[in-house]
Amino acid sequence: MINKVTSGIYWQIMRLIRFYRNISIKKKIFLILYIQILIPLIFIGYFSFKTSENIIVEKSKTYSNELLSIIELRLQDTINNLNMLTQNIGNDEGIYSALLNDDSSINRLQNYEVRADIINAFQKIVPNQNNILALCIVTKTVKIIEYDRNSVESDIKSVVLQNYTDMQKYARAAGGGSVWYFDSNDNAYLIKMIYNRDNYQEIGLLVVQIDKQSFKGTLGGSESELMKNLTILSPDNSIIYCRDKATFNKYRKTIQDTFNGVDNKAKIFVASRTLGELRWTIVTYIPLKQLHADVEGLRTNMILICLAAILLLTFVSFFVSFDMIKPINQLVTAMKGMNIHKISSSYIEIDRNDELGFLQKTFNTMTKEMDHLVNWIYREQITRKEAEIKALQSQINPHFLFNTLESINWMAQLNNIPEISETVSDLSTLLDISIGRDDRLITIEEEFIYIDKYISLLKRRFEDKITLNKEVNPQVLYLKIPRLLIQPLIENAVYHGVENNRGKGIISLVADIVNDMIIIEVIDNGNGIPSEELIKLNNGLSMDNNTYFNSLSNKKDKSIGIENVNRRIKLFYGEKYGLKIESKVNIYTKVSVTLPVQIHNTKEGYYVQGSNN
Repeated sequence: MINKVTSGIYWQIMRLIRFYRNISIKKKIFLILYIQILIPLIFIGYFSFKTSENIIVEKSKTYSNELLSIIELRLQDTINNLNMLTQNIGNDEGIYSALLNDDSSINRLQNYEVRADIINAFQKIVPNQNNILALCIVTKTVKIIEYDRNSVESDIKSVVLQNYTDMQKYARAAGGGSVWYFDSNDNAYLIKMIYNRDNYQEIGLLVVQIDKQSFKGTLGGSESELMKNLTILSPDNSIIYCRDKATFNKYRKTIQDTFNGVDNKAKIFVASRTLGELRWTIVTYIPLKQLHADVEGLRTNMILICLAAILLLTFVSFFVSFDMIKPINQLVTAMKGMNIHKISSSYIEIDRNDELGFLQKTFNTMTKEMDHLVNWIYREQITRKEAEIKALQSQINPHFLFNTLESINWMAQLNNIPEISETVSDLSTLLDISIGRDDRLITIEEEFIYIDKYISLLKRRFEDKITLNKEVNPQVLYLKIPRLLIQPLIENAVYHGVENNRGKGIISLVADIVNDMIIIEVIDNGNGIPSEELIKLNNGLSMDNNTYFNSLSNKKDKSIGIENVNRRIKLFYGEKYGLKIESKVNIYTKVSVTLPVQIHNTKEGYYVQGSNN
């Protein structure tokens, strides 16, 4: 069972993970922002609301208890004063004497005097007591002597006549003390039995009707909701005093069942306190809706804040997702639309410098490199095909010419013409080198021998006008280099250096090893090169292969042999090797060749001598 539940939970989690992985980044951003901000906001708002609600209830309990304690003290003082008043009335000497004189045997005059004495005593007491509506004394001969303050609310005589037996019973039970009595109309009476001081015989019953509105001043004003709903109940739950009887009757059953605490069903808060020996209950209550009015306001504000947060969060999420998704979609669209025939059209317009902007820049750089490589490979393929065609074509004429020259050589020897034989022999040697039969690399010594043959041919034209001086480190001679790498430089020194020189042309060939580098220098004393042209030549020689091949389409003199040699060296040995030219007009020109002593990672196919130098 446990394994089944665990397996079910695992698959549910995996399903959520798959769902998360499959939704778009835009939805992920919305989801993350909502989880990070909105859910904590809802939890904080809910717990703040519940905490505030509990705090208000607890504070209401404390406040109501303090309030009821104060009211209890005030009410107890009022009741004590009323008890004292009834005690004083019962002990009044005038009233007491009158009650003693009352007898069934007295005549009408004596009866009048008794009444007059009691009324006079009432007139002395009542005007100073605003909480008394009326009072009366029932003598032992059941004569009712009443006094009222002309109040329409008082009909004490009829009430006493109707309830005399009950009143007498209550008064006797009080044992000489005062006791409260409430009639059917909830009128309040304070009654007391008056006894003969000598024999403790009943001589009269004092009934005082209390103005219940006098409790209003005792209980205080109605500044708060708790004070507005203040109610005093008798031990049998009859209403002694109530400020809002209609509302009280609405919650009466709940109040009587609860008395203290919160009734969530009726949604009302009730607090009460019992008054001493009287067992009166002072109760107050307040509907929870009123009690939580401030909390409700807080809840409303929290809901409004949540709604505002949702709107703001939605706007921010939309902006952030749009701002992040747009460049990603541009990358995706560019990648989908990229093909080998229109790579350059996949470039993305960049207007930012953050990580996404870096990705776009990197993509554009990659696209540019791919475009360049594709063009470079395409051009290389075309060049290679052209070279292969030219090589096939050139295999016919050079061999035919070489065999023809050999025939001429033999004819010159048979006819004893050594000058022609030597010339044809030197020319055949050079032609044999240019054809390239076997080894792709030759030693520097062999290269210099071919140069000697070349100079020998030139001397037949220029006679002694050209002199070749060689200064060679013997260690250099056995190192191998591509065929005809130096000969074009000698040819260049002849035709661009010393040919137009009126004096004797001297060409120096220097070869040495310096810092593990082969340094070969070709120096002529020709016309030299102007500084502007020299700078242009050196700039061209220092270009890397990519830049050089990209510039070929705009290059007018791309057939210069010296550039051909320089490019062969860079392709064969690497970018850091090649040629450098120094020159001063009418003084000299020096072409320096820098090669490595040992060859590493050479590339096949770049050893072939260019045919257009």
